Amino acid sequence: MTEEEATCKGKKRFLTRKTAKQRANQIRRHTGNRMRAYQCPFCALWHLGHRPGHATYIRRGYPIQEPTP
Repeated sequence: MTEEEATCKGKKRFLTRKTAKQRANQIRRHTGNRMRAYQCPFCALWHLGHRPGHATYIRRGYPIQEPTP
């Protein structure tokens, strides 16, 4: 998988930052998932991504395992 495919392909595209942020707020209100809008370096449109610290496995309820010494 190329960086472009991982970053852009198959993701919802928004024409403006405003519409992307509105959708992110809808998702947060409906599911509690915190998303952020970002401008794609490949297509120059806007996508939604996970906010730092809110990866998929965290949102799905899987506990974060601390490394054992």
